[in-house]
Amino acid sequence: MSSLKKILEAARLIERADVPARDAAPTGDADIDAIIRRAARAEAPPPLPDGEDAADADAGRAEAGASEVVGVEEGLTFVDIYGRQGVVEAPFPVERLLKLVDGLRALDPATRRAAITAMDVADETWSMDDVLADADAKMAALRGHQRQMQGAADGVVQANRARVAALESSRDGRLAELRQQIAALEAQIQDVVGSTAADVAKLQSESESNKAALLRETQRIDAHILNLEELVAQFRPPAK
Repeated sequence: MSSLKKILEAARLIERADVPARDAAPTGDADIDAIIRRAARAEAPPPLPDGEDAADADAGRAEAGASEVVGVEEGLTFVDIYGRQGVVEAPFPVERLLKLVDGLRALDPATRRAAITAMDVADETWSMDDVLADADAKMAALRGHQRQMQGAADGVVQANRARVAALESSRDGRLAELRQQIAALEAQIQDVVGSTAADVAKLQSESESNKAALLRETQRIDAHILNLEELVAQFRPPAK
């Protein structure tokens, strides 16, 4: 058992017992108050220029906000996702257990489970309960990230739907004015129709692209969640 443990330590699949744990520096009340004050200043609306009313300012902010809508972000590593979701780094993360199980894949499942359970009992630097807790936290983080992606995709669709409506409303008003003018202005009408149709098609294409991105990312993360669930099922003790 000691030689196997040394091999696992050399492969960085388990932590050495003499490696001290890293402690996070505490955040004082003064730091927290400063963060709150900065957040309050950031959220406060800027003063309105002379001659501009609140409705005009709201419309301008709405248009600016619509242009800043961010869609689904593809290709994030799981480490980045865990960091964004606030998952605390575990001394013995579940990924090491995945590597350990993969390294013992030549064994049958019962022997592999018995070997890993024996390592857990023999080595006090980690425990299966901690590994399972890390797996639970990461699965919850992945699901939370999926919900955020869904919200981002929905936000793009909703923002573009509003912009499409605004564009179409602007088009209709402009057409009504142009139709009241002489026949020489007919070319302007056609230009407005064409440019609006192009803008609407672009926005609708962007919405469909985000839906497709959401589907791809959801399927990719679902596959990883399934792998984690199957792994956890092998080691989680039965419910009492």
